Amino acid sequence: MPIQATDIAIILVSFAACVYCFVLNRRLKALQDTRDGLGATIMAMSKSIAAMSSSTKETRSHVGEMAARLATQLEDAKQTCARLEELKASLEETQKDAVDQVTASQAELSTMMRIILDQSKTRIMEMNRVMQDMREMTEAADEDYRPLAQTTGR
Repeated sequence: MPIQATDIAIILVSFAACVYCFVLNRRLKALQDTRDGLGATIMAMSKSIAAMSSSTKETRSHVGEMAARLATQLEDAKQTCARLEELKASLEETQKDAVDQVTASQAELSTMMRIILDQSKTRIMEMNRVMQDMREMTEAADEDYRPLAQTTGR
């Protein structure tokens, strides 16, 4: 049987396919190698994904705890603000009352001082009148005593 060109072509194509399959087999083995190949890369990625998943769960847990603490602190802050507003209102009212009391006390003190000053003026005038009366009486007594002293020789 003579060998035909198509037979040679088929043999060459088959040989090329065998070589190609052999190269592909080596590449697949290299990829599946758990030390250096794609298998190692896939294992490393799987481990990284597991670590990332664990880290994500931890982070979510911490975020949940922090959110709960923050909510508690915000509530405490709101209550503190409410208390501070109440204290501020109370202090403003107390200050207003104190100012009113001081103003009333000043007015009362001013009135009392006027009354006392008026009374003092009246008493000073009375004392001046009494002193004037005493001078007049002393002068009158001196005048009465002089003629008597002249007659007795003193």
